[in-house]
Amino acid sequence: MKVRVVFIACSLAALGGACGDACLAQEAAQSAEPRVKGSVKAAGKRPAARPAAQKPRGGVLARHLEMAVAIDAQSKALEAQYRAISARYATANSISPGSPYVGGLQRNNVSSNVTGNMRNYNETELEAGLPLWLPGQRDAYEATVTTGVYEVEQLLALRRLGVAALLRDAWWSAQRAGRDVEVARNRVATAHDIGRDMTRRVELGDAAQGDALLAQNETLAAETELAQAEGAAKVAQVNYMTLTGGAPPEGTLETVRPATDIEDHPALRAPRAALERAEAQMRLVDATPIDSPDIGVFGRREYNDQYSTDPSQPITNQRTDTTTVGVRIRIPLPTAGRNEPRIAAAQAEMDRAQAEYDRARRVVAAEIKAARVALAAAQRAAGTANSRLSVANDQFELSRKSYSIGEISAFDLYRVRQIQLEAQRMQANAAINVGVAISRLNQALGYAP
Repeated sequence: MKVRVVFIACSLAALGGACGDACLAQEAAQSAEPRVKGSVKAAGKRPAARPAAQKPRGGVLARHLEMAVAIDAQSKALEAQYRAISARYATANSISPGSPYVGGLQRNNVSSNVTGNMRNYNETELEAGLPLWLPGQRDAYEATVTTGVYEVEQLLALRRLGVAALLRDAWWSAQRAGRDVEVARNRVATAHDIGRDMTRRVELGDAAQGDALLAQNETLAAETELAQAEGAAKVAQVNYMTLTGGAPPEGTLETVRPATDIEDHPALRAPRAALERAEAQMRLVDATPIDSPDIGVFGRREYNDQYSTDPSQPITNQRTDTTTVGVRIRIPLPTAGRNEPRIAAAQAEMDRAQAEYDRARRVVAAEIKAARVALAAAQRAAGTANSRLSVANDQFELSRKSYSIGEISAFDLYRVRQIQLEAQRMQANAAINVGVAISRLNQALGYAP
């Protein structure tokens, strides 16, 4: 009886479009053939249908990323920070850097013991004023608001890239778990098929009872592996749906994106925006050598009773009333104790931001280079794994024939079967690794649609 083993080929659709141009050509060549040489299925079983052959799908990263960012706590916090910084434009557009003020004074002298011209003295004063912008201070302050808003925008873009990394990792964890389920199901199907064959041979007296027990042991091991793989696949799917708010990891994730200018990378735009904000803060410190001066307008009304102190004159009250209107200004003076700490702090922030930008530029360039090397290595490994699986399939088919004519024992047959299982797992992992490498390259390039 001739039995067949499923050959798990590198499928572009199962990879989520991850195999790139090399795997695309390989997929086209494989799809033109009904089966790869040496690839067969368990007797009486129908081969598993390929999802991509039934329903081609496009990339889902952009749509799922929008859903993930919409429920991301850090993104919401940055949006709130954006609104808070934008509110400072109200100060930049105000006529005063601070709040206007009003003040008053009321003073009376009603003591009966006071003699002379200060009897019943009464003074009332009202004042209104406001702080003033220093020359160039308002423009410098507005620049700090503008650069602060821009920095938060870039931090939002950087956080979006971070969410994309979480999404990509969860996606490929789910895809890897799904591939493990495929391998485990194939193992169960083959184990059942071989088990039926060995049971029949034992009943006919062509094989020992130990062969049937060996087949039963393999079947139970395969079913255990399948149960574990299905549980892990469900957990990985739940983890992905938690990130997206309910969208499952189905369809095609992404393909290799074209390279762009490294300066457009979110990991560089954010520290560059921080450097621009620090420079704007330094200009504001230079434009504010003193605290804001105050100017105010006041009005004062005074009156008192006046009596002559000359005993030769009659005592008569000559009431005096006066009203005064004036301008009052307060100008603080610059001191080293005030200015030098502010200048030093602003300079330190500029130095820190420059160092962060330089470091980020080196890291991004290194990550892109490493991701390209990893993708090339993963594609080579996938090709080798495909070749090894083809050899293992042929080897197992020959072993089945040899066992049927009594050339090898059941133990030797299962030893070859384990080699084939290892090749299947390696091929499945290598195919997933290509997709992971593509996603990591896109992540290193700063691609977050």
